[in-house]
Amino acid sequence: MIPSRSPYNIEIDLTGETGVTGSKVEVFIWQTGSQPTSPQYTLSKLIPASNNLKMYYNISPYVNEYYTFTNWQNLYNTYDADINTDYKVNVVYKTYKKLTNGTYTPINTVTDLEFMYGFNYYMEGFNTFNSTVFLSEGTYLYYHNTSLLSTSVINMAGSFDAELEVGDAIKYTNLSTGATHTVTLTTAGIKTFSRVYLPYIADGNKVEYLGGGTSVRWTANFKAQCEPKYTPVAVDFINRYGSWARIFFLKAKTRNISVKAETYKVNPSVLPYVPTSEGQVKEFSKNGTESIKLNTGWVNDLYGEYIQELLLSEKVMVYDPDQKDGLFAAAYTPANIQTKSLLKQKGINKGVMNYELTFDFAYDIISNVV
Repeated sequence: MIPSRSPYNIEIDLTGETGVTGSKVEVFIWQTGSQPTSPQYTLSKLIPASNNLKMYYNISPYVNEYYTFTNWQNLYNTYDADINTDYKVNVVYKTYKKLTNGTYTPINTVTDLEFMYGFNYYMEGFNTFNSTVFLSEGTYLYYHNTSLLSTSVINMAGSFDAELEVGDAIKYTNLSTGATHTVTLTTAGIKTFSRVYLPYIADGNKVEYLGGGTSVRWTANFKAQCEPKYTPVAVDFINRYGSWARIFFLKAKTRNISVKAETYKVNPSVLPYVPTSEGQVKEFSKNGTESIKLNTGWVNDLYGEYIQELLLSEKVMVYDPDQKDGLFAAAYTPANIQTKSLLKQKGINKGVMNYELTFDFAYDIISNVV
């Protein structure tokens, strides 16, 4: 799996060849079904110099046009579902060299590339995922309220994706009783798993990825939190692996609106006696935006990195049970993160840690879509 927010460079090295003047790459991109018969993009370059016959093509910007992020389901009782196709992209590319007569000769065909809308950190070097599970190891908190149904969106712990082989397993261990539940893969591919095995939802669980069904290669803990005072808010975002992730903001929240308008001066309707009730300055094109400020509540050292992934995400959805979409249903709304800087906290320095972030809802209050 390749993260496409970082460059993916194709090298064409014609060093030592004669009679060549350049190269081209045909890129085939799709999400579902079979490979297109024609390339979506054809990229070409001339050789940089007669003594430099290496050419490079970064195809990541073209891949990034093909994600949709519209079909995610926050699973709560599924443990080996195939990943939704709207945030995974398939790529095949073909390389060619250009001869002095202007014709192209095939060099190579690379198949079975899969991209997700993730990224690498600079210090990691080569552009590839360093984990089979598309969620960082650590301890995560989720909201659980026994008075809510398991199908309630705010009562779902979230899910994670993993690229597994036949015989690999995901093991759930109840944090209170020690009971276990193991899911062994019978088909290979990128699978989606609930973070918490539903019968363990009140206690929380440890999740382990077992390579070959026996070797522990990844571990995370998911702990239930009850919040009796505030109404928690769930924020879902595309994380560094290009996979959906969920973080709960359990404490105080505040909402703010910002209104802006253009103004102009008007001529009075009667002269020379000006009606003071008319005013001299009027507004037009008036609209506003809304933002919400959220607090995580007390968290562990891991959350500094987790919040960093959220701040770097380009796809964020906010689920606030108190915000209504229409008359009844709670709103699940797209948002942009207003907060642009973050002090990464450490328990050894702070004792208890809370992160406060502000989100701008990604639309104007008054509908102006044309």
